[in-house]
Amino acid sequence: MGEKNSSDKRERILHAALHLFTTLGFHATPTSQISKEAQISTGTLFHYFPDKNTLIDELYLTIKKEMGDVVRGTDDASLPVKTLLERGFIRYIHWAIENPEKARFLMQFHHSPNISERVQSQAFDEFKWMHDIYSRAIGEGLLSDHPVHYHFVMTQQILNGIVELLSLKDEEIHADEIISAGIAKIWK
Repeated sequence: MGEKNSSDKRERILHAALHLFTTLGFHATPTSQISKEAQISTGTLFHYFPDKNTLIDELYLTIKKEMGDVVRGTDDASLPVKTLLERGFIRYIHWAIENPEKARFLMQFHHSPNISERVQSQAFDEFKWMHDIYSRAIGEGLLSDHPVHYHFVMTQQILNGIVELLSLKDEEIHADEIISAGIAKIWK
């Protein structure tokens, strides 16, 4: 029971920090407020996370890994690269819609100086496989001849735009049309 209780407290802390960081910001959120939101003592918070920077690093890496696992899926790597990317794009869109606070957190803190360089590097390593797929797509002429990082940034903006449009629930344009038209903008 102790291990389950320990895991539960840790998850409550991460959930509380996620909510408060996305609504109030990192600097405006004191650890005492995270503890209160998680319904634990501040001492317990510091037992799991020695400081707020460690907490945001762990939260960022946890969410980034979760999102990466969803995007990667279980597709066979021998599928056509366009198929692999499009399936990943659609999985990201669904993940972001189902996890709006997590998606917002990643957007807010992607370039944040509050995320340590070590964690930024680990997060980058988690997506090495995606770098390889984009390189293949560029090599096959599916994407313009720009650096992979360019495509990461542009694709992320388009996908987040799709998610935003879908969240508006505009009845004039069907969700499938928003998704397909948005994804079409990614290709060369």
